[in-house]
Amino acid sequence: MRPAALVAVLLAGCNLFTEPRPPPGSCTRDQDCVAGERCYVDGCGKLPDDMLAAVTTSVPSGVSSVDLPVGPAVPNLSLVLPDAQLLALSLRRGGAVYPAPVQLIASGQSTLIGGLTRVAQTAGAEGSGVLRVPFSTGLYTLVVSPLDSSVPPAVQTAVGIDAGVTPLTMDLIEVGRLQTLAGIVLAGPGQPEPAPPDVQLLAPDGRPLSARRTAAASGVFQLSVGTSALVGGAVLQVTPAAGVLGAVATFPVPDAARFGQPFIVGDAVPPVLVSGMLLGPEGGPVAGATVYVQGTVQGGGSGNTGPGRSADDGTFVLQTLPQAAAGTLELWAIPPPESSAGLLRTTLLVPSGSPVTGTWTCPPRPSLRGTVFLPDGGPYAGASVRADPVAPADPALPLPPAGSPGVASESGTFALRLDPGTYQLEVQAARGLPALRSLVQVPSSGAQLDPFQVPTGRSLTARVLRDAGTHVSQALVSIYRQVLLEDGTPHALLLGQGVSDESGTVRILLPQQQ
Repeated sequence: MRPAALVAVLLAGCNLFTEPRPPPGSCTRDQDCVAGERCYVDGCGKLPDDMLAAVTTSVPSGVSSVDLPVGPAVPNLSLVLPDAQLLALSLRRGGAVYPAPVQLIASGQSTLIGGLTRVAQTAGAEGSGVLRVPFSTGLYTLVVSPLDSSVPPAVQTAVGIDAGVTPLTMDLIEVGRLQTLAGIVLAGPGQPEPAPPDVQLLAPDGRPLSARRTAAASGVFQLSVGTSALVGGAVLQVTPAAGVLGAVATFPVPDAARFGQPFIVGDAVPPVLVSGMLLGPEGGPVAGATVYVQGTVQGGGSGNTGPGRSADDGTFVLQTLPQAAAGTLELWAIPPPESSAGLLRTTLLVPSGSPVTGTWTCPPRPSLRGTVFLPDGGPYAGASVRADPVAPADPALPLPPAGSPGVASESGTFALRLDPGTYQLEVQAARGLPALRSLVQVPSSGAQLDPFQVPTGRSLTARVLRDAGTHVSQALVSIYRQVLLEDGTPHALLLGQGVSDESGTVRILLPQQQ
């Protein structure tokens, strides 16, 4: 199997495609440039030496990406893709092919470009038992779930998908190694849930050990699992029916004897009405905020009620199950991006019985301020600036739900209102300049950036080819650099993108290094 890290090859001297002549007076060869620079189609310049490319193509059966190291940037790159980019998944049961319908869900990430998540999902059946699924390069966890709920799912972790066709065989549990676990789930003693919940047996690490089944109206259910499923313990997860106010409950299952007792969720108590008003730091109402309640409710399950939305006068109404104990429920409010009010997270006391009402004040939303200049030193008036969340300010907090756009003033200054966190700041391309992206930290007190200049750009040209030499049109080529977040996590910083034309040629304007 060829490694996914296909080498980008310089095509100088080859006639695979021709470049337009450089602008008069710029350069025609590297020797025309000063030391450290190369001759690109739009003149001399210097691009980073550690760039990475993700090339995404589409075929009738799906979309896949191949990650490639660009290495030192040179004119006229060749980005060579395999003739096929597939996972050839063989499904077997009891030594024979399994031709019945299955659902495949895979989640993972690129192994070359940090922070790029990868997801694949498909459903189908093949008489041969072999599914050929377009897959992006990366490292995945695969879950194969037969539509026949009497056949437990199969899970495979750390599956590396390389360039080309990756073969993989997964075995489903055969009939002779199955056991049936029968139980009953109730809202309270002798009281079934008003709408039958879903039940599923999981391993302690979250891997599915059974199919997800809906209990009968009486709460009775049956699950098919492997005979070794309970070795080391397991967890029964009970999930409320869609649209039903309830709690996601988990019950430790040390052995099969646990199924002889009812699984009592404990959510038979009446719901509690939570209403009130959201105010901003200046005392005015906060309209359009997303509001929800989450935490542990009576019975010990995890409740998550909402989201609701605050009205123009800041008022909102939600229903939740009462708290398991004081301090186990929290009220969250996320004002819209343009609001001066910031993220609110506060303990909510919701005992059984009486409705809960109150007025809550959101903290001020911090500002990210800066000044952007053109390459010649003049203010970049009218520059489009936006910040997109990358990481939360604290592991206990959620990722900020949205970033914020803005426009630089006549003097090049800008101010964006952002919840605390790490953001990718982007000055969007205009006037023939490349987009400039960088990572910035926004603490609760806000941040003032040092003034910065948008660099000039140079066009990186490449041709996207298959192994057989055929060109690839309509391929999205994304160029990244690897950077590190504050906690040392690698993150892919996008430098530029372009789409290949009918000849497979793509030209991407990238920011020059000084």
